[in-house]
Amino acid sequence: MHDATDTTEARPGASADGPAESYTWEIVHDGATVESGESYLGDAHPLTGSTAGQHYEIACGIFEQACDAAVEEHRYEVMMARVEDRPEPRSVTVVTVLLRYADGSVAVSMTAHPRHRPITDQDLDEYRDYLEWAEEDHRRFLEQKTLGDEPFDLPWESTEDEWTPDETIDQSDPRLARIAELEAEAADIRAEVFDPDHCRELHFRADQKQREARTAATEAAATGDTAALAAAERELAHRTERVTRWTTLLAESTAAYLQAAALDAEATQVRRALQADTQPAEAGLLGEST
Repeated sequence: MHDATDTTEARPGASADGPAESYTWEIVHDGATVESGESYLGDAHPLTGSTAGQHYEIACGIFEQACDAAVEEHRYEVMMARVEDRPEPRSVTVVTVLLRYADGSVAVSMTAHPRHRPITDQDLDEYRDYLEWAEEDHRRFLEQKTLGDEPFDLPWESTEDEWTPDETIDQSDPRLARIAELEAEAADIRAEVFDPDHCRELHFRADQKQREARTAATEAAATGDTAALAAAERELAHRTERVTRWTTLLAESTAAYLQAAALDAEATQVRRALQADTQPAEAGLLGEST
């Protein structure tokens, strides 16, 4: 359930031929602002990607995502707490989305009281299955962590300390620049995508929602209620799109992180060769001093 209000008056002084109108947005959980920002009508919203030119349409997109996130994130936090045998977090009872004109006056306000579905034993079993699958997926990467003869870390769990060349290394050695270039490129590639763990989690959530939507569509078809069936089919189509999206993003992020890991591995090879070259020189200096 939610109450929504829409203020359609243009911001004082706004012109249809002028620059794009700015607005601010807030997501509020139980009276506390959890996310906020500023954007412009017609620009892609950072949360939804919507390029809508009307405040109400923008607010609807944020509101749907905020309500879904409040319910789903709490659901998985509770399941994780139960799996780890620790106290469960408190649920969000009121979600509010506010859009304001540039002068601070309210353009749209929407409020919802989320309904949190009970978590069944089957839900917990499925979540444990997901955790086992993720652990197995990590294990497969560990088994394949050799690139040539050089080891490299898990792409999204780098444990190697940042390396700073010491004074014994010639700072003009072009290999230093190559190391920096490889590591910077690897960092850029990782920054371009979500990390694979995040994608796996969201894919799991989307897949579960799709199964629920498919069940609802089957039940609606059995009742013969055409309106309910049409709504259920729209929801199923939406959930199927989400599964497709996270399947694609998971594949892209995994490929990107593996590519970045290969660059890190090459940087490690160059660094080890550089360090090996300096060690004989150090030994020679020590021999001369004795």
